[in-house]
Amino acid sequence: MAEARKLSAMSSAMVGVDSSDLIVPAQSMSTASAVERRLGSLQEQELQQAARSLVPRLTHSLHKGECGRVAVFGGCVMYTGAPYFAAISALKSGADLVHIFCEKDAGTVIKSYSPELIVHPVLDQEYGIEDIEVWLPRLHCVLLGPGLGRNQSTLGRMSLVLEKAKNLNLPIVVDADALWQVNQNPALVQGYPKAVLTPNAMEFSRLVKAVLHREVAPSGNPDPSLVAEVAAKLGHVTILHKGLRDVISDGRDTVECGAAGSPRRCGGQGDLLAGSLATFLHWALNMSQPSASPLLAAWAAARLARGCGEQAFGEVGRAVTTTDMVSHIHPVFNRLYEGETSL
Repeated sequence: MAEARKLSAMSSAMVGVDSSDLIVPAQSMSTASAVERRLGSLQEQELQQAARSLVPRLTHSLHKGECGRVAVFGGCVMYTGAPYFAAISALKSGADLVHIFCEKDAGTVIKSYSPELIVHPVLDQEYGIEDIEVWLPRLHCVLLGPGLGRNQSTLGRMSLVLEKAKNLNLPIVVDADALWQVNQNPALVQGYPKAVLTPNAMEFSRLVKAVLHREVAPSGNPDPSLVAEVAAKLGHVTILHKGLRDVISDGRDTVECGAAGSPRRCGGQGDLLAGSLATFLHWALNMSQPSASPLLAAWAAARLARGCGEQAFGEVGRAVTTTDMVSHIHPVFNRLYEGETSL
């Protein structure tokens, strides 16, 4: 990010850059729109180039699992699609192996969706935590929440998994129903900089109340300064507030992603985002330079998800579903980030 600030002085020399995405230092939230315009004219391109540098080069010397062993914790009898969309998105974004830890009644259903995923139907079982403890040290990143449901016993186990993942220093994405648990107890993620929260408008409103003890109405047009304030109060945990423009902040820097996306708001798009984020988060924190950050990983995933939505909607229109968007992960990823990383 220091390089980004140094490069911002060169913005007048840059041409042909889409200004729909920009990075704004947290301390500059109140600066004039002219300053935002100057930063935006450079930063979208710089962010995309930085995100491209996160992607590991594919070579024949890589071993299975090196590019990512990701686990999704979620899935109950009512919600089986969400963990599938998250897991398959992590896999298609470039993770090598993806596990789903779900409730027993969801296991057979999720297994039927794809032979590519490793399904553990143990999340609500008496021996579940012991089985999870065996697998956690083998993982690179965990995603908590898609299709988890609100069963208190399962949410309690999720909290245990989160604590165990923190003890292993694993990157963590907290999404969907896992955010409900975090909003009940923000200490679960307080001060853990390898965590990324992905709230929508309602979930962020609850987060503000839990962390800042203020009532803020849900808004699809996030306030960057408020997102930054909550992130800082949580000890510089990264927050990706989904909205008309995705606002991402760790309390120090704030990034906005405003690429077109899809105007069709079908369910599952957040799962695509969360799953791909888990893969990018592993690459950023476990495989890249020390300067790589959860902030950059979150921006990369947000940009990918919006690109998939835009391209799928352009082809299918109102009939578009998340399945259509998942099918576009490869071409959109290739256009945005592949470059020299492929053979």
